[in-house]
Amino acid sequence: MGTAQGHDGRRLERQLVFLRWLVAAFGAVQVGFAVRDHAQDPASALPLAVALVIGLTIGNLAISSSVGRAEDPAQLRSIGLVAFALDAVVILGLVWLVPSGPADPVWVLGYLVPLEGAARWGLRGGLLGAALFLGEQIVQEAARAQVAAGAQQVFFRAGMAFVIGAVAGSFASSLQRAAAQAEAQARAAEAAARRAEVAAAQAAEAQREVSAFHAAVLADAQPEHLAETLRTTAERVAHELACDALGLLVRSAGPAGEIAFTVAGVHGDPGYLLDQVLSPVADPVAAAAMEGSTVVAQRDAVAPMRVGEMVVGAVHERVPMGTPDETRVQALQTIADQLGAVLEATRLRAEQATTVQRLTELDAMKTDFVAITSHELRTPLAGIRGFVDMLLRRGADLSSAERQEYLDIVMSQTDRLIRLVDDLLVVTRVEGDALVLEPADVDVRPLLAQVTTGLGEESARVVIDEAADAPPRITVDPNRLIQILTNLTHNALKFSPPPQPVRVRWSAPAEGTVVFEVIDTGPGIPPDEHAMIFERFRQRGDHRSHSEGFGLGLYITKLLTEAMGGWIDVASAPGTGTTFRVTLPATRRLPTPARPSATTRSD
Repeated sequence: MGTAQGHDGRRLERQLVFLRWLVAAFGAVQVGFAVRDHAQDPASALPLAVALVIGLTIGNLAISSSVGRAEDPAQLRSIGLVAFALDAVVILGLVWLVPSGPADPVWVLGYLVPLEGAARWGLRGGLLGAALFLGEQIVQEAARAQVAAGAQQVFFRAGMAFVIGAVAGSFASSLQRAAAQAEAQARAAEAAARRAEVAAAQAAEAQREVSAFHAAVLADAQPEHLAETLRTTAERVAHELACDALGLLVRSAGPAGEIAFTVAGVHGDPGYLLDQVLSPVADPVAAAAMEGSTVVAQRDAVAPMRVGEMVVGAVHERVPMGTPDETRVQALQTIADQLGAVLEATRLRAEQATTVQRLTELDAMKTDFVAITSHELRTPLAGIRGFVDMLLRRGADLSSAERQEYLDIVMSQTDRLIRLVDDLLVVTRVEGDALVLEPADVDVRPLLAQVTTGLGEESARVVIDEAADAPPRITVDPNRLIQILTNLTHNALKFSPPPQPVRVRWSAPAEGTVVFEVIDTGPGIPPDEHAMIFERFRQRGDHRSHSEGFGLGLYITKLLTEAMGGWIDVASAPGTGTTFRVTLPATRRLPTPARPSATTRSD
């Protein structure tokens, strides 16, 4: 509004500048006529007329310069008021000073005053100009002592001035009202256009947010394709929101197991690279993600991906300048919440797949267990039943040597059955956290002698090898250590061709530990089977078809070793034999009952 008024006022003043030049020229011509006729009365009229023309010229120059420098409507209004006063004084002064008569109607020039007033201020200005003209005429006639004689002329001239002022003023007022209405309508249209533009911008921003949200919703990541999906999602969200720099961070673990964030998706330059690991201790973006609520700092906005109270990731945007506005921050948080749900769904899907796989394995293991149990338990029971039945039916016909042989076979099969049941009981106790260890200070040499004696006739192939640093006494559960070494030595003898020896070596390579190694010269174990041989119902190589037992020996050995605070390793390759190494604490008192590791219990 101020700008439009300024333009209209400046245009009016420039038009009136031209009018003043005409008035100045007219005044100069009239002064010339007066000099020619030498008829001025009184004598001061000519100098005053010259002064008025010169003053109008100088004032017009000053007004023209001021109009060009005016910057706001208030200045133009002040200039217009001064210009009107100058014009009224000069025009009415010339009407006063220049002789007028029927042949020289200079008084008509006075009608310019109500016209200028009407042009400036409408009806009020026109009437003001007419009143000034009337006053000038009355004063002029009074000064000439011709009030009675010139009253008729004064009333005629003043009446015409009022008519001219009223008509011009009314017309100008109508134009001003129309202009004001048009300007108001223009302002309303401009405001409506601005509102429409803002609404269009908001609609476009909302559309971008909806598209970005859809991109996040459609990020249905399969666990095996999660990394690729997050990279694509980062690009799509950045494109839909018109982001210069955007990053998707996923919670992970640092080198020491501490909380960190891995860059799973990146667009532009948010200050880090794809797959980079950010630590909350050293990186402000990762630290902001750990806050659990949206953080806006300088050019960055970080919206956490939350699952319940846990932060599983974050969406980070960096703007070129300024600070992200509230609308953008809300959009980022909405997208972060959706991506958090996507990550949680992916995690649950992965857990579901793992559970299904585990259940499938357990079902297969159950099937194997039933088959193995029925076979392994049936075999000794069948042997026992057969020989007992023979003794009952033909006992009187058998020699004492035959009866003793049959009884020995029955005892052997009974011992085998007891060992199978004991293995099942050990597994049940360890996995149920019910295994009770009884640590004691024991001599190693007598303990190893019990191991070899328990192997029967095969004990002759076992060679005990004592290292120079081997401790003579250690603190362990002797019964469980004998069970461990017996299992390993029995396996070594089974897979080593006679008469090849099996070595049992013990040493102390590190303070506070003792290591027992069982070394055979058998066919060896391929590297890809090293981890599997310690699983339940697994037997080495392809010997399941002819090797007795449940395949629990190495699994039990591993459980017992870990229960006593140690671990077991295997070193083997096809054709080079196998070395099992059991590492145990040599002096530490064991807890009662001892618990296997989480890894062992999850097995």
